[in-house]
Amino acid sequence: MPKSISENEIKKVFDAYYFGLIEFSWRIVRCEETGRDIVQDVFVKLLESNYHLPAEEHRVKSYLYTMVKNSSLNYLRREEVAERYQERTVAEEVQWEENILDALIYGESIRELHAAIETLPAACQQICKLTFLEEKSNQEAAELTETSINTVKTHKRRAVELLRKHLVPKMRTVKSFFLFF
Repeated sequence: MPKSISENEIKKVFDAYYFGLIEFSWRIVRCEETGRDIVQDVFVKLLESNYHLPAEEHRVKSYLYTMVKNSSLNYLRREEVAERYQERTVAEEVQWEENILDALIYGESIRELHAAIETLPAACQQICKLTFLEEKSNQEAAELTETSINTVKTHKRRAVELLRKHLVPKMRTVKSFFLFF
């Protein structure tokens, strides 16, 4: 049964394999400094965790290279996850900004529409609210206002004409304003 490794044994193994393990890790992670850090971490783990090293030298070598390989691959996985997270975060921020801008434009448009509806004559205003905002049919609006369906259609047509005159200049301003963004 293998025994716990002592500091002296770690030093001998370190001296024998350190540079080869760095080169091995560097080939995987493509960064010499990171490779050095990984190899040093492996030796620290060996020392701190009282790993048991096999007695045969070829098994010690295999054990060390396996530890370095696994640590190097884990490093690459963490880096890949971090990159994906960063890319996703940047993409989500752009999407959030677009959504916020869309919500701002939509909210302001709705506010302008409601303000414009309030400027309409009372009959047009009532029909407009029923048919456009409450989504009632022309027949339902006629029944609710106790008018004919043709009167509803006339008030609707007049409301749309007045709203266009009121809103089109404002929408042009909004469009030109947001062209700069």
